[in-house]
Amino acid sequence: MEGTNRRTLLKTVAAIPLAATFGLLISPMLRYMRPTLKPLDVIGPSDQPIAEEPVPTFKDSDFPEDWTCLPFMFRQSYIEYNPEGKETRLIPGFIVKIPGGDVVAYSRICPHLGCIFNFVKDPSECAKGYNFDPRSLTPGGPGRPVFACPCHLSVYDIQNGGKVVSGPAPRPPRSFSLKKEGDTYKVLTLEAGGIA
Repeated sequence: MEGTNRRTLLKTVAAIPLAATFGLLISPMLRYMRPTLKPLDVIGPSDQPIAEEPVPTFKDSDFPEDWTCLPFMFRQSYIEYNPEGKETRLIPGFIVKIPGGDVVAYSRICPHLGCIFNFVKDPSECAKGYNFDPRSLTPGGPGRPVFACPCHLSVYDIQNGGKVVSGPAPRPPRSFSLKKEGDTYKVLTLEAGGIA
């Protein structure tokens, strides 16, 4: 009986450092698997990116006609557990008035490899420079403006939710949510996902 107690005691003493080591590894492993959580906050909600002030704001008078396109920079903060407490990124965007009076906003970062794409208003310029003829979007019509990436020639149909109509891009560019207050449009947030 004395040998069994001693053996149990030795096993326990040997297991304590091993248990402490695994205990100390739990927090870093959880933060690796869910990096937007605070340390040791396993059940808390994840930290989402937020818009930094000043948010881009536009008025109806900024869009005198259909296909008016204005560039802007959107500041988005990501909570980081570093001395600064956050990382702020500048995301280039376009806000466009499409026929029918709707106003839409998209990130200018191409989802293919992260290049900055352009607003191409002239269908003939797109046909020459981007290997896509926007007149195919309106059969028999004059064509319409598109977003086009100069790096790998991806082309996006603005009027159809940024749909990819040519090139290697895997999906449409990320969209911004807008809020209309009176005659003012505010850019609120970027669609969830990575920047590109």
